[in-house]
Amino acid sequence: MTRRIVWLLVGIIVVLAGGAAAYSLYQRLTASVQVQVGSAPAMSTADATPDAGEITAVANQLRAAGLNENPILGDTAVSGHLARLNNSEVTLADLEQYASNLAYLNEYTAGRGTMIPTPFWDVRSSEMSANNWNEYWIVNQIAVPEAEPYLRLLADGYHRFSQFKAAEAVGEDTALDAALDMLLLVDGYYNEVSGPQPEDPEQRQGYAEAKLLVWQSLVAGSTRINPLTNEPMFSHSIYARNNIGTMYQYEIGEEMGISEVWGVSGFHPRFVGIAENNNQIEHMSISTILQVVMDESLSVLNAIEEEKVLAGQADSAEAAADMALNQAIHDEFAPLYAQDSQAAASALRRYLSGK
Repeated sequence: MTRRIVWLLVGIIVVLAGGAAAYSLYQRLTASVQVQVGSAPAMSTADATPDAGEITAVANQLRAAGLNENPILGDTAVSGHLARLNNSEVTLADLEQYASNLAYLNEYTAGRGTMIPTPFWDVRSSEMSANNWNEYWIVNQIAVPEAEPYLRLLADGYHRFSQFKAAEAVGEDTALDAALDMLLLVDGYYNEVSGPQPEDPEQRQGYAEAKLLVWQSLVAGSTRINPLTNEPMFSHSIYARNNIGTMYQYEIGEEMGISEVWGVSGFHPRFVGIAENNNQIEHMSISTILQVVMDESLSVLNAIEEEKVLAGQADSAEAAADMALNQAIHDEFAPLYAQDSQAAASALRRYLSGK
């Protein structure tokens, strides 16, 4: 047991810990569908200084595409793009293409039911900068036909979330239902990009683990930090920001934590414990990764919750609720998921809602 706890605390990036089959499948799918940033075209080389009329025209194109005039939540915004143009960091052609790509993303996602807010795409995250990627490359590659399955997943996920937000106040939808429905959206995505679920048990397990990674990145995009190494237990790299909560922040125009975005509607009180314990969607998604993909034992996960109580970092009722949620995933979800993901999602939905 001690060895297992140490192993968890030291941490291994989850795509490596998920087994060779899961790693191979996840790597292939994210490389081929979730935006091939590594093969993005180089930025154009400035060959002439644009005149005032051209600058005004491209600025209007960016505005028409839906960008903010000035940054609100770390987005580049029209002012930032024009500053880069003035400094010859981008060309007029780059910005014209960018505006055109954004217009396509707006039209496509709106056509799926709810437009993903344009400023969501207009961000150069620290993960992107660390790998010399930028928003122009990302948008350029997600706006091509080859990336449509992944774009559709993002659009359908955000539309399902928007339906939940509109209906939650009158008790007609819940966070639990919306998040688990997105698990089924990932099923459709995987069927399209990699074919039906494999018959071979080992390949089927890898297929299931890879789907869970994409689902977790969609509903939360978060991870857990090892207390000893201060490093993430697993990482979605640049795809971490392609989550519902981040998109929603650009819709409302303010920063908001994932627990505030989702809340805990739909969960039976025993899986919440106290009102302050409002991150159960995130907890559920991470616990599925740790149990199904990283094959962590329930005793290890519960030991972590107990340690939080001893350290004064959590209320005992909160820890009990988190451990009950871990137990539900262990009993109702993990045994079924690789064989029948829809049955697993249904079983977990019923159990966590107390129905």
